[in-house]
Amino acid sequence: MTGSPAVVPFEHRLVVRFGECDPAGVVYYPRYFDWFHRTMEAWFGEGLAHPYHEVLRELGFPSVHAEADYKAPCRMGEALTVALVVERLGRASVTLGLRVLGPDGGLRATGRVVIVTIRMAPGQDEHFSLRALPPALRDAMARYAVEGADA
Repeated sequence: MTGSPAVVPFEHRLVVRFGECDPAGVVYYPRYFDWFHRTMEAWFGEGLAHPYHEVLRELGFPSVHAEADYKAPCRMGEALTVALVVERLGRASVTLGLRVLGPDGGLRATGRVVIVTIRMAPGQDEHFSLRALPPALRDAMARYAVEGADA
């Protein structure tokens, strides 16, 4: 990807809800992981043109690693943006890089989630078995890969 233009991240907007905050009105830290997953689900439908609920009929995407670093607090009522890029695109795994941005665009948190592709076939031997990303889905994901990402 050397020499290619910088990737435009997928962006998902949300407003911090009362139930996502602790008594001090600051977002409780595990909520960021929920936001990361909600952003991934939106990315499938809006960014990849493969609605998550439809893809789940045959494939699953469990997280096998997740991490977050918190830079500044998010507070109840704030309008936030969660930006997603593909940091690594493997045969059956995808590493997502995420940034939570405040209303002013300031960085609030960063995250990384590794998902793998599995077969959804309840009652069959291959249920939950690792599966390569289908070419059309992989190609769609590659549009969000940062320069230098394995592809």
